[in-house]
Amino acid sequence: PTATAPATATATATATEEASPAPASEPSPPPSPMALLESAKRARLAGRPRDAAIALDTLRRRYRSDPRAALAAFELGRLRLDNLGDAPGAVEALNDAIVLAPQGSFREDAEARRVDALDAEGAPGCAEARDAYLVRYPKGIHATMVAARCNGK
Repeated sequence: PTATAPATATATATATEEASPAPASEPSPPPSPMALLESAKRARLAGRPRDAAIALDTLRRRYRSDPRAALAAFELGRLRLDNLGDAPGAVEALNDAIVLAPQGSFREDAEARRVDALDAEGAPGCAEARDAYLVRYPKGIHATMVAARCNGK
């Protein structure tokens, strides 16, 4: 009887393991900011701007405190305006880029592109954004283009 007890316990344990469902696999961790930037780059190079936009949007929304979030928002605004024809979406992303990095090296570009996007959508805030850009960057690289937007001719 003692010799069969361990065998019976082992058989019971094996039967219990077989009857139990396998543990669910751990969900994979979300992609890192670097992985999302790489994914966006690959998508852009492959001519898939929507996929690039999804990766950039995910980065800026999921990793707001990451220094790359502002750049992702800026690039997303550019993609939406230049490749996807989504001026309202571009305005939203460019506003976010400015909020995320108010002193960012691309702030002037973001503000100029925001004016361009507001002009493209015919938004009521266009003249105000244009004037704010011109006050902040009177001799800016985009000043001539920005001054001509929003019926500034």
